[in-house]
Parts: sequence; C-alpha cells; structure tokens
Amino acid sequence: MARPLWRRNSKTIERILKTKDAPLKAAAAVIVANIDDDQLVRIDEYVTDRKVVGIVVAADAQARDGVATKAASAAGISPGKP
Repeated sequence: MARPLWRRNSKTIERILKTKDAPLKAAAAVIVANIDDDQLVRIDEYVTDRKVVGIVVAADAQARDGVATKAASAAGISPGKP
C-alpha cells in the first residue's frame, strides 16, 4: 500500500476549529436579523471539540412557527447543512 501524500496535523486542526469563529458569528447575525424584533432571541457561543455559535429562540415560537428555521432559510442558510 502506498504512503499517503499528506499527514494530518490533529493539533492544528483542533486549534483552527476552536478559534476561527468569525464566519459563524457573521452567519448567526444574518439569521438573527431575519427574526422579528418582537421575538426574544440570543446568540450562544461555546466550545466543544470545536467552536459553536447557536441561535436560541423561545421554544414555543420555534415549535409553533419555526422562527429560527424560517430566518435561516430567508438568509439562504439551510439548517443542518453547512
């Protein structure tokens, strides 16, 4: 079997995934801008094995109207698909 042409650098990949959050924040800001002002909404940021930016809306508004899903769709972002 041939040797791979590249070698994965796990520590560098981990560092990038935990620190490069500007695109995530920008996408979250676009989504939040598409949510009506009368809705309570906040952006949560935390780190798991990578940096995460989450949009939190009221559970009943999401269940009844899908406000976050509709806002993401209006922004051209498909929830669950990067």
